[in-house]
Amino acid sequence: MKLKIFFLVCIVQAFVSMNAFSQESGEIVFAKKKINASSPTGLVKQFQAGDPIYSGAFLEKSILEMIGKETAKKVSVEVFIYELKAPLYDYQEPSEVQLETATLWVSGDALHAKYLPLDIVPGIDELSAYNSEGLAYKKFGPKFDGPVKFAEKLAELEAGEHTIIVKLNCNYTFVAEGRFVITGDDYTAYKKASEELNAFAANAKSKTAVMPQSARSDKTLEAEMVRAFKGSQTYKDRVKGEILRVVIIDPDWMTRRNELTGIILHRYIRAAIAVKNADGTCTVWQNVTFQQDYVSDTFQKTTFDGIGDPYPIPCENVKK
Repeated sequence: MKLKIFFLVCIVQAFVSMNAFSQESGEIVFAKKKINASSPTGLVKQFQAGDPIYSGAFLEKSILEMIGKETAKKVSVEVFIYELKAPLYDYQEPSEVQLETATLWVSGDALHAKYLPLDIVPGIDELSAYNSEGLAYKKFGPKFDGPVKFAEKLAELEAGEHTIIVKLNCNYTFVAEGRFVITGDDYTAYKKASEELNAFAANAKSKTAVMPQSARSDKTLEAEMVRAFKGSQTYKDRVKGEILRVVIIDPDWMTRRNELTGIILHRYIRAAIAVKNADGTCTVWQNVTFQQDYVSDTFQKTTFDGIGDPYPIPCENVKK
């Protein structure tokens, strides 16, 4: 009797194990909580509007194996989101309408794994997309790529039921695919989710921000830059604050000449400047350009010429 019970327990355990690892390579699965790759339980294919949506791709090969470059340090893959649209006529097939696409940069251990987390609309307390060195989406304008824009697109869905298809592209080939159905009368909750994710991503990125590498050490020139920068209207109107550090990012001056005559007009060089703001936060202003006009065979004093976009930085990281 005991022997029979033992065998029955073994069979049940084997069945549970097979069920937990029943995902096939090339399959994208979904859940309402972050998915554990080694034991992917709680998988679903039905969501209600406003639900968090997690997903993950089970791959036949690792990213490095698929691209055939074992020495690669960072690889881009593309995540495509489609909506399956019903045909206008009975004789037509349903069509896949692209809602959004995003480039996911994969590095580190994630390059060697055969499972890739693909957050669609994760909660900020449990996500992979903006909280991992191995998985990164870049920022374009005021918004980050990836879940921020995925959530924004879902927020635009009309009331009713929608079939959403997710595909993963690597090396110009779709390597995984999955779909889920989402239902609801109001999808605008995803708009708030998008904003929260974007704020989280910006904060996460700023925590690790550092100054650019210096390409030239020149204390005299740095002092001239500070003088010229603080004397500019741009500094008085936009920047203000206390200048903490100047990093020259070009190794040497670059010369501009008249296109027709070839006569030297001026030379220019760029720097990154860290500033402490009135509220105690710190900001790095990128690509601050300085120039020296060329008059009577001599370069004149250093003047401010232009400024790039800023990014936040922890004040303690300014000196790193």
